Amino acid sequence: MIPVLFGLVSAMIFSIVTYMMYGLEGVMLRDWIDQVFLGLILTGIAIGAVNAIWRCLPCQLSKLSHSDRLTDIWCSTCKQSS
Repeated sequence: MIPVLFGLVSAMIFSIVTYMMYGLEGVMLRDWIDQVFLGLILTGIAIGAVNAIWRCLPCQLSKLSHSDRLTDIWCSTCKQSS
């Protein structure tokens, strides 16, 4: 959740700064400003998704290997029950 919020806040700050620098017409005519704005938001979403997947991926892999030692190590942070 924090990476998504960070992406949204950084996109909002970027939008305000570019509006102050280029004005309304300048912001509307430059395509790269929209691309950077959406890129900041999507980067935050992507980092949040990777963090969510990576949190329990080692636990699931250790359960597939049927190794009790690895399961005890990796699944202490994963809250899923199988």
